[in-house]
Amino acid sequence: MKTLVVFYSRTGHTRSVAQRLASRLNADLEELKERADRTGVFGFLKGGRDAIQKRPAVLYPVRKNPADYDMVIIGSPIWAFTICPAVRTYLSNHASSIKRMASFCTHGGGGPSKSYTEAEKLLGKPLAATLALRDKAVKRGECDAAITAFVGTITATPA
Repeated sequence: MKTLVVFYSRTGHTRSVAQRLASRLNADLEELKERADRTGVFGFLKGGRDAIQKRPAVLYPVRKNPADYDMVIIGSPIWAFTICPAVRTYLSNHASSIKRMASFCTHGGGGPSKSYTEAEKLLGKPLAATLALRDKAVKRGECDAAITAFVGTITATPA
């Protein structure tokens, strides 16, 4: 199964999980980059506002076409209880070319179930698998078992 892991990461937690997944699945990796500056306190606050208001992000062009893959795994931090603007924009732009999708998120304490509902709505079909990881667990390296279970679900789920 040809797999693409697409992610956005502001702090590095989502990037860390995406890299682990790509390595375990021998998948290609695509990091979403925004033109907006999300660094520091003001970047954090603007990101939360944009997530709440469902504002689209202005992304730099992606290199990989999701239509070339059997499975796309999308990773997003949870901002204001939902997916971040960069991931929302990517899904809005590419949903019709994604055959199967799984989703993972990193979060400080809430919002994963709402983010999956929103991803499914943008995609127009159910997710093959989901994974939610607390930022603290990612930072401490305490998520290997959850990642292994997620990979098992993805590889065992028929197309």
